[in-house]
Amino acid sequence: MLAPLYAALLVFAMGASPREISPEPQPAHRVSLRMVGPLALVQVEREVFIGGEKVPAHDTVVDLDLPEGASLLDWGAQGTGQAIRMAATAEATARADYARVLSSQHLAPASASPDDAVRIRVHLAPLAAAGRVLLRYRYTAPMACADGRFVLRLPPSLEENPSPAQVTVRFDDLPAEASLSQASVAGVRVRIRPNGRAPVVHATAPLRAAWEVSYALREQAGAWPGQMTAARAGRRATGSSRAADVMAVGLCRSQGPPVEPPPGEVMLLIDRSRSVGSGGMSSQRVLVRALLEALPPAQRFNAILFARTTTQVFPLPRTATREALDALDAAVDPNQLENGTDLVAALGRAADWVKHGGALSGGESRLLVIVSDGALPESQTAERLAGALASVGPGHRLRVLVLLMRPAADEPVPAEAVERLDKLVGRFGGVVRVLAAENLRSEVPLSRAALAQGGDLFNVRMQGQRDLVAGVAPRTGLVKTCTLPLGQGSRVLVTGEYAGATVRGRASAARVAIEWLQPLVDAQAPKAWAGSLPGVAVYVEAVASSPKSPVDGVARGQMDPLVLRNALALAYLPRARACYLLRRVANGVDLALRGRLRLELHLERGELEDAIIRRSSLDRPEIERCVREAAFEVEYPRPMFRDAPTVAAVNLVFRPRTPEENPPDASPLDQQLDLILGPVTFDPRDLIENEAPQSGAPDKRTGD
Repeated sequence: MLAPLYAALLVFAMGASPREISPEPQPAHRVSLRMVGPLALVQVEREVFIGGEKVPAHDTVVDLDLPEGASLLDWGAQGTGQAIRMAATAEATARADYARVLSSQHLAPASASPDDAVRIRVHLAPLAAAGRVLLRYRYTAPMACADGRFVLRLPPSLEENPSPAQVTVRFDDLPAEASLSQASVAGVRVRIRPNGRAPVVHATAPLRAAWEVSYALREQAGAWPGQMTAARAGRRATGSSRAADVMAVGLCRSQGPPVEPPPGEVMLLIDRSRSVGSGGMSSQRVLVRALLEALPPAQRFNAILFARTTTQVFPLPRTATREALDALDAAVDPNQLENGTDLVAALGRAADWVKHGGALSGGESRLLVIVSDGALPESQTAERLAGALASVGPGHRLRVLVLLMRPAADEPVPAEAVERLDKLVGRFGGVVRVLAAENLRSEVPLSRAALAQGGDLFNVRMQGQRDLVAGVAPRTGLVKTCTLPLGQGSRVLVTGEYAGATVRGRASAARVAIEWLQPLVDAQAPKAWAGSLPGVAVYVEAVASSPKSPVDGVARGQMDPLVLRNALALAYLPRARACYLLRRVANGVDLALRGRLRLELHLERGELEDAIIRRSSLDRPEIERCVREAAFEVEYPRPMFRDAPTVAAVNLVFRPRTPEENPPDASPLDQQLDLILGPVTFDPRDLIENEAPQSGAPDKRTGD
């Protein structure tokens, strides 16, 4: 009886336990990357152990994350000597089939807590004894741009006990005309051969930390700012589409030395519309002061405050002295906000400043700075904005700096507004930036540095017809995928506007199989994959990120109908009534003037963007004009943290004190309750009723 105990003690005396004599082999984890122009083609193999010594009660769940913008290509699995390639299928179908498998094996789904980092969730249900399953999947990932390098950032592992990944990286698939200037894998620099190529790199990825693969190309000579590369694949004709070339184009800009001197004169266009808000106006004041203090002491400047009207702060340009800055602070008053955002009129006054300004010395230029929250009316299109500066030619040497900013808790600046301003600035050269209100002091010098480096690259187009992007800032880039007619050649012509001039660049495209590019151009990527082996059933789902709910549980963007009714009744109706009472009376027809008027008020971010008279039976243009102008004198409520437009429709009835000989028709006008404007002796709020929005209606709501 003592022999087994003696043998066990001998094993422990040798420094090992019985289980450590035959350790479990490390699960296989291999990652292969091919860098093809602006894309990374990634293949992953990883082993997963399912089942165990005891009868499992749950299935096995493996959570995965992918690089930003990656698109999955296919999935496969291998186990017990057999391999399958899982088919993409509808998510509801795959989920129902997998649920039946769990039920047949008396298994329950494993509890998986929601995680924002999870992009892919793999479910494995054992159908036989415990064993290992080798998962295989492939995906395409666009490269990002950082410090003049194309970068692929691979996220950290989400497993509790991850296994090290053996990584193989190939740079051989770059275009033939492209040559590397540097490359690195997981922070280790790669030796570049004299021909501009790099050897195949073998490395071990970190267990838990994120890691990167990056490379930089030798920039082409000429005026094109930055690097450019492309990948190309041919797509055959199908029943619903013609044969075409699928092209992925990547741009990456580095941060270069200053190429332009400081401006000789600065004009500030400062938005003081109600959409900015008092808090935003205070931040704009800090921003303007930080910008002027960063310029040379002898810098001359002036400022125009714009809303529905424009006001020039100083009659003549001033130097940036303390007295001048204090005077500008006093003019940028958060308590003096107006309805309307007429940037077109402000740009028109800026054009006059450029044309009638004095001569500048040397290579100096004039700098136009636009400071706003980006809430531009839809009527102020990119064409209208450009038309306001149409009289400013290249000889005036104008540069434009656009700084957009909103309070930290507010909605972000709309991308459509940024695109309109990009197209405007591209003609002259300059910079467009969306700043964070809490980092103004640090972001202003970066914006000035980008301006000194020639500014952003604007209005980038491919082959002269395909729009890629409106603006690319220094130290940033993009990867765009699109289709072109067949036979466009292996070299891609890309044009843009840089420093006020048109620049062109050509990129040679590397050839790649269409299966790698197809997921990037498909409108609907597959959401689920399913398959089964003799020992395991596999279900893969793409996890959709759930929208974040407000911290305090309050739904944002809703305008209280009672608040809107009070604003119209208490602030607007007396002004509209005065337009009628103060009318010119020259005869009996004027004295007995009666009529109806329907007014539409377009509200956004607490600002009246436009007031439109839809119908009127008064036939008195001066009264109609007065009623419309009165609407701009009212301060309207603002929905919290949302830019959703609101339309308030108001029906007005004008009539004198004397009764009509024939009573009016009692039928309502457009099923709206009229507001009777004239000498009244009761509370007009009782006559205002807001329409309740219908279920499923869009964000635009109508209230009377």
